[in-house]
Amino acid sequence: MKCGKQTQGRRLIEVLKRKALTYGEMQRLGISTSPQKRVMESLIYGQEWVHRQKRADGLVTWRVRKVIGS
Repeated sequence: MKCGKQTQGRRLIEVLKRKALTYGEMQRLGISTSPQKRVMESLIYGQEWVHRQKRADGLVTWRVRKVIGS
């Protein structure tokens, strides 16, 4: 029987699929005290954890995206 609750990592991944966030923004979601670790533990086949220097203020943003070809 499946439990209806999602893990912290899966909840973070759902947010990161919609919008790129900085580490501070992930912390402010209040889902986990170690969001990067939770996301890495919860990635499934066909998902990729991506970081890039996107913002003008120099902060690194993180995102989860679908891997092409999977």
